[in-house]
Amino acid sequence: MAAQEPSPPSSMESNKPGFPKKILGNKLEDKHLCNCCHNILRRPFQAQCGHRFCSYCFNRAVSNGPQKCNACIKEDIFEESTSILKQGCAFPDNAVRREVESLSAVCINESCTWKGTIKEYELNHEGKCEFMIIPCPSCKERIRFNEQERHNERECPERTLNCKYCKEPFHFKNIKAHDEICPKYPMICEGCAKKKIPREKYVDHIKFCSKFRTPCRFHVVGCDMSVEKEKIHDHERAFAYEHLNLLLHYIMGMKVSMEGLQPQGLEIAGHKLVELQQSLRELEARVSLLTPLPPPPTLPPTLSVSTSFTPLPSSVGAALELQLHSEKTKVVELGRRCTELEVKSGTFENVVCVLNREVERFATTMEASTRQHKLDQDKIEALSNKVRQLERTVGLKDLTVAEMEGRLREMSATTFDGVFIWRISDFAKKRQDAVAGRAPAMFSPAFYTSKYGYKMCLRIYLNGDGTGRGSHLSLFFVVMRGLSDALLKWPFNQKVKDKWAH
Repeated sequence: MAAQEPSPPSSMESNKPGFPKKILGNKLEDKHLCNCCHNILRRPFQAQCGHRFCSYCFNRAVSNGPQKCNACIKEDIFEESTSILKQGCAFPDNAVRREVESLSAVCINESCTWKGTIKEYELNHEGKCEFMIIPCPSCKERIRFNEQERHNERECPERTLNCKYCKEPFHFKNIKAHDEICPKYPMICEGCAKKKIPREKYVDHIKFCSKFRTPCRFHVVGCDMSVEKEKIHDHERAFAYEHLNLLLHYIMGMKVSMEGLQPQGLEIAGHKLVELQQSLRELEARVSLLTPLPPPPTLPPTLSVSTSFTPLPSSVGAALELQLHSEKTKVVELGRRCTELEVKSGTFENVVCVLNREVERFATTMEASTRQHKLDQDKIEALSNKVRQLERTVGLKDLTVAEMEGRLREMSATTFDGVFIWRISDFAKKRQDAVAGRAPAMFSPAFYTSKYGYKMCLRIYLNGDGTGRGSHLSLFFVVMRGLSDALLKWPFNQKVKDKWAH
């Protein structure tokens, strides 16, 4: 009986393709490569055609039915009987597996120094390297495996935080929006500068805070100043004239509005008065038909009616008399209201005239003040320009004086006979500075062999220089570049003598 051919393991046993080529620490050989994924074999299986595949790659290739071996086709050795890949036609190649797992391997992640075999890499290091680059599950940013915890706690813009004031959770990217609505967020009173006032209690605080700035009571007429509550009365007393001016403009606006409405109202009242007079005449005519009466007098302009009638004996005459009296009462009331309106309008016009005069006077004063202010500003600007010019001139003079003082000091210490006496004052302190390294060297003023001779100076190290440092005092003779160097003989071959005195 023929033995049953072994089948490759399921995808649950090995669900990964081959190892990446970069992990191999020594030379790569073709026999260690998968003919499907072209990486290093993982759980190698050998097909009946002789080619090797990873267990995962082989299962994926034959999952949709028998497939032709691409390696056989590429090598031009395709045979219909043996070059077909299908379930049950491959077996685990344990010899190659042991050979592959014993190969040297290194970690492919940057900065990782791990080394070992491929077997150790698969069991202990693959997917666990601290330097492995992985995407953040929240923000999708690529980070190292060992930085995942720090990223989630401090850097991820999608991380969730708890408000330290109200303890409510929110996304980090919404921190500013949450601070704008947090009921426990600490606020600072703009008046008394009290700190750490919860937002939910801030409105109650400013209601009673005497230092909080509140709009002036005349803001309805145009005052745009905000004043501390405890100083609101001082503000009203100090700006009484300005408030009066604002009220004037407000009243003038109301007057314009009323003037636009008043003619229409008077016209309506006039029409009603004409209608009442006509109705009164009709009633008098009806009464005269019933009882002969003298002709009624004409109504005066004051709208008062003095016509009297003789009482009629009949009930119809009494009704007409009552209706006539009612109409006369309405006419008198309408006349009284018109008279009151005229009186109020006259008073209002007088107040407006007074206010207009005050405004004109104030405008004149303001115009004069503005002109004077402009003149003062021009003078200030001219004086400022002059001061700046003087400052620049003084600065240039200071620089010139400093330069001249330096030259004078240099000239006072300069000699032109080749003899120079250098007196070092405060020697102990300067030597301490040299020992400490703060000022290791000192230079003397320049001196000359003659008026047009060599220019020279001395350089001294109070703590020594070179091999004499710390034990000797070093003195150097320095030949400097002078204005008359072109007239002199070079190199310098003069004798130099020095004397020391303590």
